[in-house]
Amino acid sequence: MFVLGVWGDPSTVNVGESFLIAFIAIVIVFLTLVVIIGATSLFQKGVDMVGKKTAIHPKPQNKLLEKDEDAVVAVLTASIDFHKETGKGSRVVSVTRIEE
Repeated sequence: MFVLGVWGDPSTVNVGESFLIAFIAIVIVFLTLVVIIGATSLFQKGVDMVGKKTAIHPKPQNKLLEKDEDAVVAVLTASIDFHKETGKGSRVVSVTRIEE
């Protein structure tokens, strides 16, 4: 409506002027999209730079739990039993097999 206000009376706008108004509106929309795409790409580059500087290294996995399914069952059973007795949560830090 603002563009029609610039042109004057909307009833006197002909077909050519209406195409020009539509073209101007389309150009404004695409310029807005280009600005949004540019801003997000700059933001993504910043995030990538921060990600390279702060690399997250995974914790080493316990080799015993990968090889021995009985050890996994024993750890789960012990943690469930601990939770039932104390009512507190537990976290397994390490697992080692004790040879008998």
